[in-house]
Parts: sequence; structure tokens; C-alpha cells
Amino acid sequence: MTKHGFNKILILSIWENLWSLGEGCGVPDELHFINGLHSKGIEIFLLKPEPEGHIDDHEQIGINKYTYPSIVSSFEKLPGPIGRFFISVYFPYKITNRLKYLAEMIKPDLILGLSHQSIQPVSKVGRELGIPTAVKLFGVMRLGINKLSRLKYWYSNFDQINSLRYPVNRYIVLNDGTLGKEALIGRGIPESEISFPQNGMSLKWTEMKIDRREIRGSMGLPEDDILIVTLSRFVKLKRISHLLKAAAKISDKTIKHVSFVLAGDGPRKEYLIRKTRDLGLENRVYFTGAIPYKRVPELLKACDIFAGTSELTNMAMPTCEAMLCGLPVVAYNVAGTSEVVRDGETGFLVENSNTDAFAKKLSLLINDNDLRQRLAENAATFSKKHFVDWDRRIEQEIEILKAVIDNYQT
Repeated sequence: MTKHGFNKILILSIWENLWSLGEGCGVPDELHFINGLHSKGIEIFLLKPEPEGHIDDHEQIGINKYTYPSIVSSFEKLPGPIGRFFISVYFPYKITNRLKYLAEMIKPDLILGLSHQSIQPVSKVGRELGIPTAVKLFGVMRLGINKLSRLKYWYSNFDQINSLRYPVNRYIVLNDGTLGKEALIGRGIPESEISFPQNGMSLKWTEMKIDRREIRGSMGLPEDDILIVTLSRFVKLKRISHLLKAAAKISDKTIKHVSFVLAGDGPRKEYLIRKTRDLGLENRVYFTGAIPYKRVPELLKACDIFAGTSELTNMAMPTCEAMLCGLPVVAYNVAGTSEVVRDGETGFLVENSNTDAFAKKLSLLINDNDLRQRLAENAATFSKKHFVDWDRRIEQEIEILKAVIDNYQT
């Protein structure tokens, strides 16, 4: 028995690889979590999809790996709600017996599911075999939006609503600004069964020193412009086109020495390139492609302002990491964004979807160097005080899992 009170954990993941954008690009949460468990001497058994093309970035980690045919990625190619419907039906049907077989063979101290798609099989196997269970949710998408009509709310969330009908012993909901705790309570989950930790951060980024001109040069960015950056997967809900629309509304005099950096990749890239041309911004917008995570702080520190235009939340990791790197933020005030973007203190909050107001706030920061510097310093100070380092965040999760096991045994 390890000092953390358990030896074995069986994890059901829906993701083929650790990195959502491949080759070290994307959010590193699963990587830190698995490495953290491994470093504590906890034996990890991971059930995950077989990666397409047989490229598997789990290989470098000391875990026991089992695979199943990739179900989620296959149905994700179908139109939105149709794909989600088939995933919600077919995934539990195909996975539950496989998960049960492994649990009977391994006899883990706990079964953990990653994402809401995993809840049903984890719940069923845990109850049948008498094993404590937990699920980790990386935000809740639209489940926390209470302003939708009843029909639209159900249409947007039916798969999560169905998954939450199956109980587990603990719900770990990362606070990405989508109001996950409130959403689960609203679906009848007792608050005592919910843990709501912050996203982890690399706090050492605050003190990292870079040569801005060198980094800009290496990434093909203008060396002397004020750079406004956004960093995300290029999908519809991120609404990166709103930033382009706001850019087109900035006066010629103000935008003269300004460039916009669109960092990331995804299915909307070609659309964004066309939108850039349509708005006459070809000479002002730079597409960097997916950025390896180790280079994210270099990119952010080489820029001057961060822009957040998501329809769900603008306090997700890129925003917080930008603040950590000393960037003021201009963001739509949706969901929990105001928890970190303090209007007039660490950046500016803008009415949702108001591209005119977005352009005005960007212009204010572009034209006022002193204001931009003051908000940048405030953002870095706020980050050091309020954000949680990865080591501490992973330790918190391990403590949560240990409590689940202890409470199940008493």
C-alpha cells in the first residue's frame, strides 16, 4: 500500500492520445495527472481507444495500457447531435463488458472515468463489482447555461444529462469557467459528492525570461508590432471569427502597427483564412499552426494582449496562462470569465458577441502603453496569488481519490 492509501487505479479514457492537437500540442492535464500518479508509486491501468495510424504518445509513460476500437472519434465525424446520440448509445454498449473484464482481472482500488461519456460504464461496473468510482470532467460545455429554452437546453446537453443518470461516488469537475459545480447540482448531484479544483498551471512561467525579438523571428511574427494573440483549437464555439470582425473595426491609424496572432489548429482553419481575406486583414493576421506546449510561454510572452471570444468560457487554460505570462486580457464576459478577468484590473470584460465594444477595448490597450503595462503587471500578480501549480493540483486530486476509497470502505 502506498502512502496515499491505494495501489491500483483503472482509468477509462475516451481520448486516443495525450495531446488533443498531436505532437505535444494541446492541454497537458492528462499527462500531468498520469505522471503524478506514476511518481507516487500508484499502478495505472489505462483503457483507451486504439490511436489512428498507430501513433501512441502514451508509450513513454510507465503504465499498463489496454485498448478498444476508436468509437468516439468515428461518430464525431457525424453532424453534431447525431454523432453525440450514437456515442451516448454505442460507447457504453461496446465498452462496459471490456471494462468489467479488466476490473475483475486487475482488482483496482478505484475506477476512474475521464469525461461524461465514461460515466455509464464506470458506474455499472463499479456497482456490480463493489469498487469505488469517480469521474473527471474537464468542464461541462453548455450544461451550466440556464438562459436557454428548455428544448434548446436538452438539445445541447442530452448526452450529458443521460450520462449523469448513472451515479458514481465522486465527480471531479475542473473549474474552467463553464460553471460545472452549479451545473451538476442543478442536475441533482449532491454537492457533497462534487470536487471542484482549479486547472493546474506552470507557475514558473511567470519568471521565465525570453528574447522577444528572437522568439517572434523564429515564429515568423513581426518584430516591432503590438501583437494580439488568441490560442485555442479552431472550432466553432471558440468564435475566433469575432476577433477578426473586431480587428476590422479598429481604425486605420490605431491598427497601423498591430498584428493578430491566431495560434492553434482545427477544422475551422480554412474558414478563418477565408474570413481574413474577406475582411482585408491578410497583412495583419498570422496563423502559427499548433504550438507545442513547451513553446506556449514563449509565444505568450512574445505577445502583448490576449483575446478571448469563446461562447462558453474565457477563463479556460489559455486565458489563465496568458495572464501568468503577463498579458492583459480582453474577453467576452460569459459564464465564469469574471473570476479571473477582472474588468479594469487584469483586462477588460466585453458584452457577449459585441464586436464593436471588443474593438474599442482592444484600441484602448493598443493606444495606451501605460495602461497596457499596468494591466499586464496586475495579471501576472493575480496569477501568482490565485492559480495552482501542477504539482499541488495533482496532489489535490490524489487526496480526493484516496478519500473516495476511504469513505467507500467505512
